[in-house]
Amino acid sequence: MLPSSRLLSTLLLLTLLSVACSEMPSQPPAPPPTVQQSLLQRAEQSIRRAQDSVPPLREALLIEAAKLFIQLGDEARVKRTLEVVDPSQLTGQQLFDFALLYSDALLEQGEYFTARDLLNDPRLDALFSATPLEQQKAWRGKRADLFSLLGEDESATQEYIVLSHLQAAAADIGATHEKIWQLLIDTPDKTLSTLETAAETRALKGWYNLAQLGRQYQGDLRQWAEQLILWQSRWPGHPAVLFPPPSQRQIEAVAKAVPGQLALLLPLSGKYARAGKTIREGFLSAYYNVLENEGDTAPLHIYDTNTADITKLYQQAVASGAEIVIGPLRKENLATLAALSELPAPLVGLNYLSTSAQANTPAHDNLLQFGLSVDDEARQIAHRAWLEGHRSALVITPDTKWAATARQAFHKYWSELGGRLISSTPYSLQQKDFSAIIKPALLIDQSQQRANKLRRTLGKSLEVRTQRRQDIDMVFIIAYPDQGRQIKPTLDFYYAQDLPTYASSHIYTGTENPGRNRDLEGIRFSAMPWTVPGIVSDKLKPADTLKSTYRNLFALGVDAYQLHQWADMMRAYPQTPFFGHTGTLTLGANDRIQHSYPWAEFHRGKVRLAPELKAD
Repeated sequence: MLPSSRLLSTLLLLTLLSVACSEMPSQPPAPPPTVQQSLLQRAEQSIRRAQDSVPPLREALLIEAAKLFIQLGDEARVKRTLEVVDPSQLTGQQLFDFALLYSDALLEQGEYFTARDLLNDPRLDALFSATPLEQQKAWRGKRADLFSLLGEDESATQEYIVLSHLQAAAADIGATHEKIWQLLIDTPDKTLSTLETAAETRALKGWYNLAQLGRQYQGDLRQWAEQLILWQSRWPGHPAVLFPPPSQRQIEAVAKAVPGQLALLLPLSGKYARAGKTIREGFLSAYYNVLENEGDTAPLHIYDTNTADITKLYQQAVASGAEIVIGPLRKENLATLAALSELPAPLVGLNYLSTSAQANTPAHDNLLQFGLSVDDEARQIAHRAWLEGHRSALVITPDTKWAATARQAFHKYWSELGGRLISSTPYSLQQKDFSAIIKPALLIDQSQQRANKLRRTLGKSLEVRTQRRQDIDMVFIIAYPDQGRQIKPTLDFYYAQDLPTYASSHIYTGTENPGRNRDLEGIRFSAMPWTVPGIVSDKLKPADTLKSTYRNLFALGVDAYQLHQWADMMRAYPQTPFFGHTGTLTLGANDRIQHSYPWAEFHRGKVRLAPELKAD
């Protein structure tokens, strides 16, 4: 039977449609998700599932999502995700995962004390032995590093010792031992002696004993090398014998290369004679102290930089056999020598080059810059205050050039951290009444004006408490003791007694005066080590009769002598610390010796060490 015309028409239409469809361009398949997109999808899926789940599945899903956000580098979402985890619902592996992950997120946000509380959870201790080795090491390492950061050195030392026992690779053990060594060499002599007596394990007792030797003989590397060999024979099998800190391995080699003749370049006449002579006294005190302890000293020649061209003096010293030159003191003289194309003998300048002079200095292997640095103090104070939780600082400084430098340095470091700075009008060193400086800085007048306006508006007498500004959470002052004793009571009078107050080392010049220093109560400051009782030998401290403004120069002279032996060691191990009278010294960028300072505070009129940070 032939098909009907209607059927033929239908078949034709379907054929045409089929052809038309086959001629239409096909849509390309959707590209597969990128790795980043896939991770994000999985993380968000875990969070959605967690919202519909109950513990402990909910917590497991949140931790899984946090791990995915870590891979994505999304630190903010890591923290937000872990904040809603209920730690009480976690056990075993989950709890360790959470503690390690969340502590990293907290540290990234600067919440150091919260991280410490988390890592100190007693349940982690109880679960430790059943935890995989890698997690054990991660937990111990995090705790040790955090304790060290917060100034809890004794706890940090003990954690590092436990960590080293968990490690197998010699390089890892050596690196951990280096951390122990750097902590201990920065610990005061009396503290080390007390800790050694109280130590409950042979390993701990041996570490403290070794650190005491290091501090005792660091001014004479030859003696230190000999004493190190003797210590190793007395403590066979000790971890520091089996796996010495890397920096100690170089001591014997460096000791053999100690310079055989010294030259000291200082202004001993003219305008800067007082400063030059004070440094010379400190230098010679250290020099003769080595002789008194039956050590070896190199022949010493001293040159007055005020009597001749500085380049000729340097060349004369080298021609006379100097194997290392210490000085000069003045910046311009140091810049002149630093600009020379060659320095045939190593030079330890007793100052720091300006930014412009540094830019014009050719690369030298023989130049170190060492002096008293307000920049280092400003950096350390900013870092400490930030760690303790402060974010907005009122700064009070005198109207001197060096104080302006310190204020600018603090502003730089504080701003880099994210802090806010409010500066008061600089005060004169002859200032007696600080109300005119502090009252407007705290906006007291504005508070009183608001109270008066309220009384006028209401038409009656009101008891309204005057208040200081509330947008600051700390005070940083640069002041000598006499000014500090006026500034702190004035701050207290104008309702700022609750604000933590930080100060530079100028606030204390080493003279105990409990009666007068009660006006400095509570001030925390970066201290010159020689000023704090029990930190350095009394034999090498400046005389009480020396004018207070020159005492730090005496300490600089002491360190200049002791430091000259460590130049090669510092170049080999830039982070090798030298515990000096002007701070713990390490080699930084541009061959600059950097200082870090012990922390101290005024307590009942006396100065005491305050190494541990305080939570805001």
